[in-house]
Amino acid sequence: MEGRRKALWELVLLVLLLGTGLFLRRRELVLLAIPLAVHLVAGLALAPPQWRPRLEVTRVLSATRLVEGEELQVSLTVENRGRLLELVSVVDPVPRGWQLLEGEPKAVRRLQPGEGFTLSYRVRPRRGLYRLERVRLEVRDLLGFTVWQGELSCPAELAVLPLGEQLRGLTIRPPRTLVAAGTAPARTGGAGVEFFGTREYLPGDEVRRINWKALARRDRLAVNLYQEERAAEVMLVLDVRASAYWDERLLDYGVRAAASLVYFLLQEGHRVGLLLYGRHLAWELPGLGRRHRERLLRLLAQARLGTSAVFTQLTYLPTRFFPAGSQIVLVSPLLPGDEEWIGRAHARGYAVLVVVPDPGSFYRLTVLPRPEVDLAARLLSLERRVMLRRLLRAGVRVVEWDVRAPLAPRLAAAATRWR
Repeated sequence: MEGRRKALWELVLLVLLLGTGLFLRRRELVLLAIPLAVHLVAGLALAPPQWRPRLEVTRVLSATRLVEGEELQVSLTVENRGRLLELVSVVDPVPRGWQLLEGEPKAVRRLQPGEGFTLSYRVRPRRGLYRLERVRLEVRDLLGFTVWQGELSCPAELAVLPLGEQLRGLTIRPPRTLVAAGTAPARTGGAGVEFFGTREYLPGDEVRRINWKALARRDRLAVNLYQEERAAEVMLVLDVRASAYWDERLLDYGVRAAASLVYFLLQEGHRVGLLLYGRHLAWELPGLGRRHRERLLRLLAQARLGTSAVFTQLTYLPTRFFPAGSQIVLVSPLLPGDEEWIGRAHARGYAVLVVVPDPGSFYRLTVLPRPEVDLAARLLSLERRVMLRRLLRAGVRVVEWDVRAPLAPRLAAAATRWR
C-alpha cells in the first residue's frame, strides 16, 4: 500500500512537471522530469506484483524465570530464506515498564539469500508474567516501490517474580491450629518449649518430664506439659484497590511485603493462601510446598491496581475464603471505614495482622522535599494513626511500615513487643 502511494505521488509530480514545462515552454522543467520518469518506470518494472518475504525469526531469552531487579538478555535471529532483500527493518516491541540497559530492540539490514543476523539487547524487566508473541518487520526494495509490513510469530514466556525480604522473629497465634507440626503456639499441652501446665502421671510418661515440686506438695506424681507448636492456615490478603494507593509504585512495596510473608510462612510450615482484592478477585487457596509457593508468587507478580464498584470497601470481602479460626494477614494502606471489617473479623474469632505500607513515607521518598509535601504527609499520617489506634484497642496486631526502611526489622520489633 505504501509503495502504491509513493508511485501515485511520483506520477502526479511527473505529470505536473511535464505539463508545466510544456505549457510554459520551459526546457529545464521537462529535463527535471526525466530522472523522475526513469525512477518511476524502473521501479514499476522491477516491483513484483505479489510478494511476501520468506523470513524466519527466532527469539532466545537468557532466562524464563527472574526475580524482580535481575537482568535479561534477549536475542533475536532473523534469517532470509528467499530472494535478496535490500532493506529489512526489525523492531521487537519492549513491554511497558522494562528498562533498557544495553543495545537496541531494533535494527536495519540488507540480507542476501540464506543470510541472517542477530539482534541483541539487555533489559531489566518489571514484575509480571509476560508472553512475548511477535516481532514487527518491514521490507523494502531498492527503489522503495515494494514495501511489505507485517509481524512474525516467535513466542517466548517470561515470569518476573516479586522480590521478598528475609523475615525473622514473627510468630502468629491463630485460635485454631492444624495437626501438623509448625511454629504457631497451640492451645493444647504436649511436647514443646514453653510451659503450659501439669497433669497426673500416666504409665509410659518420660521420667524427665516429672514435676518433682508437685510431688513434694501433693504427694502425687505429675508431669509437665508444654505448649505444642503446630502449623496453621494463613490467608494473605493484598489490597489492590486504586483508591487505596494513588500511585502504583506504592503497590510494589505492598507486593514485596506479601512476597516476604509468603516465603517466611511457608518456611515455617504453615498452609498459606493468597487473595488479591480490588479490580476483581484472584486467589489461591491455602497449601504447602515449593510448587504452591511458585503459584503464590506468580499471582503476586500479576498484581495491578484497579477499580471496581463492587469492591470499593473491605466490607465486601468474602469471608468464605478464610477457614474458621485461621490467621488473616492484610497488606493495605487502608481507607477510612476499612477498620470496621477488620474489627468484625477479629470479633468473629480470626487472628488478624495488618501490615500498612505508609503512604506518607512513600511521598517523602519519591517527591522533592517541600513544606507543602511534608504537611500533606503529616496529615495523612495523623488520619491513619487514628484508624490504627482503634484497631489496636480492639486487639488487632498492626505494623505500620515506613517504606524508606526494610520491612524485616520493623516486623521483628513488633513481634518482640507482642511477646
